[in-house]
Order: sequence, then structure tokens, then C-alpha cells
Amino acid sequence: MDSSRNDTERVARFVAETSIENIPNDVLAAAKTAILDCLGVALAGSTEESARICAEQVRMEEARGAASVWGQGFKSSASLAALANGTAAHALDFDHGVYLGQPTSGVIPAVMALAEAVGASGRDLLEAYVAGFEATAKIAKSISEEGRGGWHSAGTLGTLGATLSCAKLLKLDIDKVSMALGIATSMASGTACNYGTMTKPLGAGLAARSGVMAASFAQRGFTASPKALESATGFFGAFLSLPPDPAPIEELGRSYELTQGLKIKPYACGGLSHNAIDAVLEMRERDGIKADAVESIHVEVAKHAYDRLVFRVPQTGLEGKFCMGYLLARAMISGKVSLDDFTDAAVREQPMLEFAKKVHMELNTDLADSSEGRPSKVAVRLRDGKIISRYVEYSKGGPQAPLSARELRVKFVDCAHRVIDEKAVQGILDYVENLESLKDVGPLCRLLVGERR
Repeated sequence: MDSSRNDTERVARFVAETSIENIPNDVLAAAKTAILDCLGVALAGSTEESARICAEQVRMEEARGAASVWGQGFKSSASLAALANGTAAHALDFDHGVYLGQPTSGVIPAVMALAEAVGASGRDLLEAYVAGFEATAKIAKSISEEGRGGWHSAGTLGTLGATLSCAKLLKLDIDKVSMALGIATSMASGTACNYGTMTKPLGAGLAARSGVMAASFAQRGFTASPKALESATGFFGAFLSLPPDPAPIEELGRSYELTQGLKIKPYACGGLSHNAIDAVLEMRERDGIKADAVESIHVEVAKHAYDRLVFRVPQTGLEGKFCMGYLLARAMISGKVSLDDFTDAAVREQPMLEFAKKVHMELNTDLADSSEGRPSKVAVRLRDGKIISRYVEYSKGGPQAPLSARELRVKFVDCAHRVIDEKAVQGILDYVENLESLKDVGPLCRLLVGERR
């Protein structure tokens, strides 16, 4: 990597100098949408086995109760609460993304835990979240698919983002933000081999915990390389086989990815399958296709999707999230893909498994393979020989096909109602909508904690 570059300083300067007064209103509105989405999916995710085990471990640590463990009914230290909440936020694979998947999944759990612990205001929280999200998104945007290895962005880039948001919340100067970023580069970790297991969401939890720790260490004078991103042996050198594009990082503060790249998931499964799900649901609705009339479904996907959607016959709900056959069977038979479709029992339903055998996925190297768009081609052959096909370039939920305000609210309410009562649900909606006027995030966090399990 080119050590003459100054990526670390650029990122640190952006984070240190970001001010809520200079953040455009539409960016702040998108930030609140993202925060609400994360809180909803984390509450629903808190009931998953991965989140439950993580919360049990955190409870056993018996740390000082400074931050809420969402949906679990107790408090812990900021770093351990961030660990549990980050794991819950990614447990369902329902959390929002941007480039390279969901690299910001640990940011909100980290910065909210720290904000509650230090008594920060809603304005401080919003400012810190935007700074961390934007820096992470620009770094992710600078990385080409060809230069990316087998690492998981939630645990790698997520660690950087969580650290930067926490550094902003602690109001660190440029030098200390650089130190925090340097510390974070040695904490970043996570491999894609763990897709379809509990360790995938753990990556987001570890990123959130590391973010709190790295920023707090830097605040106390802990040192690290001041060129941790661009050094030949730094983050880019360690994680990339090709140098990053400098343009996105140079754009920090001039354009905002919260309004250009934010993707809110409508389905609780691997986002690489969403284009194909959209295609099947559209054909079912507009063309009146019935499941019993289908002879086969042929799906063409780009390489990244082909490499990640690896399960042919899912044995668990987690595996079902990365099984194209099951996902399209569910879409065609049920006419929807919902949270309740990813239990171990649901993915073993015989009609779904039988239909999944009709789905054939293959690699099409001519399809675009970038995190901005991974199109899918879906062709359904009916028993009468007729073929109906769809090409979906951008999946629903992204900036090209955004969810409506009603759909966003319905998603949050459906997720949150699984853990907390109606009064708490409405309270969270009100607090997030008026986050700038909240003098202390504590009341919001108290609604998220739920009942002790």
C-alpha cells in the first residue's frame, strides 16, 4: 500500500470536525431511520440463541450496570452491553447495510451503550453516529470486490466504524481519533466461513465492544500507529489484495452515504438473495404464478452471491438465510419472506424442501458484482412449457427502491413487539423521531432493556 497517502488523517479529521449543525437535514432524517431500524431488529434478535448465549456470558461477568442490554432486562458495562447488543443486532441478518454487506452493524450498539454510560444527549448520539457511519461507508466504498478477501465486513470494517463513532461521542481530537483508529485496526477480525452460524452475528458484537474499548483507550492516552489505514502493514495492507480507491475517502463531508447508499432490509436473510426474492414475489403477484404450476426456477447471480449462498438443503434456520432454494420456495409458496420463516422447524417443512429442489442457481460472470448493485436473473419454467423471467438490478430497500415510511414503521413495530410492550414501542418511536431534543439518552435506553429473562 502507498504509505504516502493520508487516509487515517483524513478520516480522523472528518470525525473530529463533524458537527451536527453542518449535517444536512435529510442526512439526519436518514440517520434516525437507520437507528430505529437497528433498535427494532436488535430487540427481535435478542431472542435468538446466539444473542441469548452472549447475554448470559455478559450477565455472568457482573460488570457495573452502566448500559442497557437490550431485551434482556439487565445492565452491564458499556463494552459488554455493546457486545451483547451488537450480536443481537446482527443475529437475524435483518439489519441495514451499505457497501460490502453490513459493515456498520456494530456502530449503533457501540455508540448507544457508551452514550448511555456517559449520559450523552440525543444530539451527541446523532452526531457521533453520522460521523462513524459515513467514515465506515466511505472506507467500504473505496474497496473493490476484486481486492476483497474472505473477511466479514461486520467484524472488520464494523470495528473501525464503532470506534470512530465512540471517538466522536467522547469528543476526541484529531490525534486521538487517529490513535483510536490505529488501536481498532488490531482488533478488527472476522471471516466469511462462519456465514450461517452464530459466529456471524458475533462479529458485529465484537466490533461494538472493540469500538467502545478502542475509543476509551485512546481517550486515556493509549498509542497506536498514526497511519494505521494506509501503512504498508496497516489495515488496507493486511485485508486487501488491491489498493483502495482514494476518491470515496476524499469525499468525506462533501457527500453522504446515509442518503445515497443506505439499504434497509425487507427480508431477514442474506442480502445477496434479495434481488431474486424480489423477482419471484413480483412474478407471483403480477403474473399470477402459482407454486404448483412451477416446473423449475433458474437463477443467475454474480460471484459474490454465488460464493456466499452456499447451502443447498438447510438444516437450521441460520442456514436457511443463505439457501437460495429455500428462500425462493418460501417466496413462491407463501408469497412473502418473514421473520418467522427462519426457525429450524420452518426450514424443514417438507413442501419447502421439495420445492427448493426445483431451484437451480448458477454463476454468471457477466453480471455486475459490486456492493452498489448485484443483479439477478430469474427464469421460471411452468409445467405448460411457458417461461417467465425477471432481471432485478437493485433490490427493494435500497436508495433506488426504498421502503415507504409505513413499511419502515411496520418492520420496527413487528420486530419490537416480540420483546417489549406497546407503551415501550410507542415511546421508542417518539424518542427516536425527536432525538435532537433528548437531553439524555437514558430514558430511551430504559425502554429497550425489556424484562429480565
